[in-house]
Amino acid sequence: MKTCEEIDSLMTPYVDGQIDLTARQAVDGHLALCPPCRERAQTEQAVRRLVRSRTSALTGSAPASLRARCVGAVPTSRPMARGSRVRRWVPWSMAATLLLAVGGIFVAGQQERLEAAFAAQLVIDHEKCFTELGTGHPPLDAGAAEAHLAAVHGVQVSVPSGEDRDQMALVDARSCEYEGGRMAHLLYEVEGRQVSLFVIPDARPTERSLDVVGHQTRLWSADDVGYVLVGDVARADEGAAMDKVAAYMRAYYR
Repeated sequence: MKTCEEIDSLMTPYVDGQIDLTARQAVDGHLALCPPCRERAQTEQAVRRLVRSRTSALTGSAPASLRARCVGAVPTSRPMARGSRVRRWVPWSMAATLLLAVGGIFVAGQQERLEAAFAAQLVIDHEKCFTELGTGHPPLDAGAAEAHLAAVHGVQVSVPSGEDRDQMALVDARSCEYEGGRMAHLLYEVEGRQVSLFVIPDARPTERSLDVVGHQTRLWSADDVGYVLVGDVARADEGAAMDKVAAYMRAYYR
């Protein structure tokens, strides 16, 4: 079996579908046995799908400084004060930073950039999990979801069931890794849209809204728990649908 180092140079052509059959089989075999490389491939595939699906909105030429700004946005060290809550809960991801760059999103300030990068990473996770889940799943019982997260993932979280199963239904409950441990990822279908809620322990993101390549995000915190809502909502909706979901979630966790 090929090593991770040998797979590295094949990853991008593998994701782009520009690889011969022998090399593809070698990568497939490695990914089946290597979770870190498999996670990387899934992340790159999710970013590729996001960018391709939003091609019509991403018009114009990228600025000459794009590559430098992407690379420069990912620090080789973490120059933040010891004990910083942002440093504890926001991982840096080149894929997330690239997604922000492609979407033309640049924010000033270290904390703002960290939180924007984290929101972009959760957009990627949202896409990956919904792609894997697919569509047409029946609503999931909130109590069963809570028990599953606790027993299987060691995540203790109260799970909102939704306001009306015809309009807002819980369809899956998962757990994702982040720098501070594990966070709950709750997947909902809201009036035909796919919406994710990430519940992050011991985190206090600044309250804000960000548009990330056709996805709207809402960040807030309460009682040292961070919440990030991600939804694939068209701009024509002017955020009304996401605002309604955010209001419901905030009231639930108050």
